[in-house]
Amino acid sequence: MTHVIDQISELLIQLQSPDFYERESAVRELGEYGRDEAVAGLVIAMEDPDLGIRELAADLLTKIGGEVTSQLLISFLAHDDIATRNLAAEILVRIGADSVPSLIAGLDNDDHDVRKFIVDVLGLIKDDQAVPAICERLKDDNINIVCSAAEALGEIGSPDAVEHLIETIRQTADARLQAVEALGKIGDPTTLPELEAMLETNDPMILYAAIEAIGHIGQKESVERLSGLLDHADNTIAEAALMATINISIANNGRIGCDLPLDKFTDFLFEGIRNKNDRITRFTLDRLSHWYGSNVIESLLDVLEHVDENDLDRITRVLGEFGGSVSHLIVKKIAQATTPVKLTLLEIIKEFIDDDIAGELLPMAGDADPDVRRKLAHILGMSGSPKVVPALKELATDKNGHVRSAAYGALGWLCSVEEIDFLFEGLNDKYSDVREAAMGALIFVGGPEVVRRFNDDLYNDDVERQRLAATALGMIGDADVVPPLLSAINHPEPSIRKSAINALAKIREVENTSPLILALSDENSSVRKAAATALVTINGEEAVSEIRLLLHDDDIWVRYHAINLIGDAGSKEHADEIMSCLDSDQDIVKIAAARALSKLGYRDAIPAIDSLRGDKNQDIVEAAEQAISVLQEVK
Repeated sequence: MTHVIDQISELLIQLQSPDFYERESAVRELGEYGRDEAVAGLVIAMEDPDLGIRELAADLLTKIGGEVTSQLLISFLAHDDIATRNLAAEILVRIGADSVPSLIAGLDNDDHDVRKFIVDVLGLIKDDQAVPAICERLKDDNINIVCSAAEALGEIGSPDAVEHLIETIRQTADARLQAVEALGKIGDPTTLPELEAMLETNDPMILYAAIEAIGHIGQKESVERLSGLLDHADNTIAEAALMATINISIANNGRIGCDLPLDKFTDFLFEGIRNKNDRITRFTLDRLSHWYGSNVIESLLDVLEHVDENDLDRITRVLGEFGGSVSHLIVKKIAQATTPVKLTLLEIIKEFIDDDIAGELLPMAGDADPDVRRKLAHILGMSGSPKVVPALKELATDKNGHVRSAAYGALGWLCSVEEIDFLFEGLNDKYSDVREAAMGALIFVGGPEVVRRFNDDLYNDDVERQRLAATALGMIGDADVVPPLLSAINHPEPSIRKSAINALAKIREVENTSPLILALSDENSSVRKAAATALVTINGEEAVSEIRLLLHDDDIWVRYHAINLIGDAGSKEHADEIMSCLDSDQDIVKIAAARALSKLGYRDAIPAIDSLRGDKNQDIVEAAEQAISVLQEVK
């Protein structure tokens, strides 16, 4: 024991060292002892000149806690240095409920400043066990302590304090404001008569506090009593009455049973939205669909950049419900808006875009932001207005590829055959999304001339133009495009052959499938796979007899593809040939064969598949077990 005391004594001496590291080391070691002497040393370290050491001591004292720690810290509430005093109070709050008994005992301190600090700390701890003692301080001979006690009781929020606070309101005028505020925080409905009686006061601060307290309590019956104050000559009081009504409305899911003169408070409500007041925002947006006027819409447009994504969605829906009647206000706002707001407004206005609105939006084609120009192009296309075509053609030459892509896409909705030459120019763009958009526009325009031009492009010098032509002809899907697509199966470029075959598969109505059958022997494996898929798509089960030759293809993935196609086709006629694939030296082929045979319901394959269950490859084993499970269910 003596040895421990000696160690602590040495550490206490070390706390006076001029060397920072020695003092820091002493503090850390003192934190390892639970003895009162060590705690006293840590409290002394709160006066160290170095902030880091003071904070270290505070952390250790918080961790140790207890009665002795609390008592020593309370003594520091009378310290001359405000920083040390505040640090002691902070630690007591962090210790929490364990420090409350010592704090209560300290309320008899002769120093009124210490009593006030203790009351403040108890209010921050918010522990109910302190309520009776704090209520006693409502009768303290120092008015600052009485006010602090009322504030602390409001922070704790215990209904046990209500009677004492009401008595303070009636008997101590200088603490009335704090007591009224405390009743509002406690939120006990039984205090409403006392609070509503104060609505007749001539003291604007008490009146404001009473209004606010009534709002916090949140009883619907109070709305009628507050409504008379909405016309108060003092705007601060009128706005407080509205804010209290808002709180009551939220507490009652928006049901308050009366109309409010919202037009009078337009500036107040929308300023609340700008300041990100969640309650004002929620209340205001809930009433938008029933509160209409040009000043409301203009205010709403002004706060778009101040709301979060969910509220922005709500505003967007409401503006959309107002429809074209607000379009001129939106167009007016767009000119001065930031880029994010411009994009939002364009998203809103697209719901009711028409010829007139499209004309008003045309100046935005010169906007500095490419995202705005891109969205504008899309919306102009939706307008269906021929007069926007020149602007879209200009945007189709924009320096930004995404803008050009959007412009070409929009032109597809508006262009006639007279614009075909311009649209075909887009197929030469350096960016694929622009080329695809131009191709899509040409498909929309359609007609014999477009088909003819795409037919010619199948043999264009540019391979990309050839690919686009094959794809476009397939998407157009007219019977007239089948012959050139069949011819393109002999194209020297494999990617074009494949695109032509894929296009024929989409069309489906192909009488002459001979070129597709020949493509099953194409030198390119991707072309062979595409031909097999197209034949099954066009001819169904009948195609199986043609594609079965691919079961012996040199390319493993062609074999894999053919097995899957035959399995999906559902014809058992060639099941025996798939059976032979179970003996393949490629694991992926074995797995595909087992699955295909199970899809065909070919029970004769069970013994052969069962032999795979001894394979060292677990994937093969699992595929075999799954296939057998399926086949055993086949009747």
